[in-house]
Amino acid sequence: MGSGKGYLTFAVYDYFNNALGVRATVEGVEARPELVELCNETARRAGFDRLSFQTGYIEDFGLSATDILIALHACDTATDDALFKGVSAGASIIITAPCCHKELRPQMRPPEPLRGVLRHGILLEREAESVTDSLRALLLEQAGYKVKVFEFVSTEHTRKNTLIAAVRLEGTSDREEALGEYRALKEFYGIREQRLEKLLCPF
Repeated sequence: MGSGKGYLTFAVYDYFNNALGVRATVEGVEARPELVELCNETARRAGFDRLSFQTGYIEDFGLSATDILIALHACDTATDDALFKGVSAGASIIITAPCCHKELRPQMRPPEPLRGVLRHGILLEREAESVTDSLRALLLEQAGYKVKVFEFVSTEHTRKNTLIAAVRLEGTSDREEALGEYRALKEFYGIREQRLEKLLCPF
C-alpha cells in the first residue's frame, strides 16, 4: 500500500514467484494514476501476470482477505489506515515503515519529569514518533498480533528507518495487558485520540 514507483512491490513479486517458487498474487495501491499506469505497463512487459496496481487512497481501498500487507513510508495516519486494512483483512503478516508522524505531537502534554526535555521542538518531534509507533504496536498486540519494532536500514539511506512487523497469533493471552499499557501510555502523555484506535474501536 502506497506503492509509489513500485520498486518494493516488484521485488516482492519476483522474490515470491521466482526465488521461492510460490505462485503469489501481488497488488499495489497508489494514489497517483500516472505511477499506476507506469507500473502496470512495466509489469506487463516483464511478464508478471499476477502483479497489478490500482489507483486509490489506502483509507478508501477495499481489501479482501490477504496473507501479507506491506506499507512503506505511508505518510502520517496513512500508516494507521494500512495497519487497519491488514487487521481487518486477517493478514497473517503486516509490515509497515511509518513516515511523517504528525498526528500526536500537537496533542502531547509532556508530564512534569519530561518538560525540561520536551520543551525543545526537535526532541518533542522524536518523542512523538516513538510514542506513536509504541501505541501502534500495542494496538496490534491487542488485536492478536506478535509485534516487533526495529531499525531496518541504516540512517545513511533514510532517517525514517523504523519497521513495525506483526505476525498474527492464535489466542488472546496478552491482549488485556497490551490494552492496559496502551491506556497508560496515552494518559501519561495526555493524548486524546489516535487514528488506529478510532479505526479498530477495540474498547
